[in-house]
Amino acid sequence: MKIINQSLTKHLYRVDEVLSSLRWSIINHNLTDTAFWTIELCESNFEQECIDMLETIWFYTIGFGSWFSLSLIQSVYEEGSIEQDNMVQITCALARNKVCDSTIFHLLLRGANSPDWKPMFPHSKEYQTIQEGVEDCLKRGKLNESWLLGRSMDIDEQWHMLEQIASDLGRIDALSILKELRPCVYENLAAAYVLVSLDEITWTSSQKQIQNNIPKEVQEAIEDWQSESSMRKRRALKPKPEAILYLTSRSEQSPYTSSETDIQIGLLESLKVSEYWTCILEHYMTNGKWKSDEHLEAFYKSYFPDDIPDEWSLQSREMSHGRGLGKSLEQARARFIYHTLQRSKSLELWNSNFKEIDCTMDWSSLYSVKPVFQLPIKPLKKVFDILS
Repeated sequence: MKIINQSLTKHLYRVDEVLSSLRWSIINHNLTDTAFWTIELCESNFEQECIDMLETIWFYTIGFGSWFSLSLIQSVYEEGSIEQDNMVQITCALARNKVCDSTIFHLLLRGANSPDWKPMFPHSKEYQTIQEGVEDCLKRGKLNESWLLGRSMDIDEQWHMLEQIASDLGRIDALSILKELRPCVYENLAAAYVLVSLDEITWTSSQKQIQNNIPKEVQEAIEDWQSESSMRKRRALKPKPEAILYLTSRSEQSPYTSSETDIQIGLLESLKVSEYWTCILEHYMTNGKWKSDEHLEAFYKSYFPDDIPDEWSLQSREMSHGRGLGKSLEQARARFIYHTLQRSKSLELWNSNFKEIDCTMDWSSLYSVKPVFQLPIKPLKKVFDILS
């Protein structure tokens, strides 16, 4: 899930840090920060990356707390393009949402951390096939058990089973959206399991509309940013350490090393390899060289009219760049998972606490080995000891 892209945005932030800051703002319900990072992505032509991050936020944090949130995200594809104001409306709507459901994320974690899991749950039927066991668990509200049992089925078999259940529930259209939503089939499958397990009241409630207008105070902040002609002053927010943890390259970077060279002594080289700036430089450079001294002067006069970053103060440079966090990949990932679970709760009744979290979140690899269960699975009943 880590974000590889370190291209510089319009106002010289790293894309990975803008995307991770957008995520942090949304899951902490900070509408002003959400609007700031959304605009930075839109103005830098990273709308698709923004949409991909919103889908990730829905899967891991919002979930079926708000199916309407996913509908808003999907509306972008239906329109074919989206204006900046509309994108801000969508991201602010997600940040406004207070009912956060991480059941999908819990399922993925539980399956990944239970490779040797054996069915020990009470059941009265003798399961002749795994599918029979999965369907029975879903009917009885045992979502976790159905997911773990389903791991031993082929992916196509699981989809066929889930489509039949969703059709009976009148949710086949929703399942069709989930089936094609993410590149990772296991994320889509986990979401589909949750979809068919929801009671009608929860499912209906998840479709409740959320306000998706831009609040007055946020609109005023946007107008202030847009009225600022100085690039240095336009950089109003600084990525928080918690936001860049795990997802960005600065998470693992040494605390004794700074990324400031991106915009200081190495500014031009950074611009040359950044998608947004490459398109602009094409008008001023040929084969990596300035077309003329006049083109060089015109470029800096147009885009850095006041002063270029190597003349900025340390405080101004650190609005977008700075020292690394020095976290190992394992440490950062564990904190990322902890923060995600802390800001969203499973809607299910089973215990959602994890004593130890050690998961790469590389779902395709973690779920590549199918567990084998001995069939038939014999009935298992609860036994109560009556003490005299």
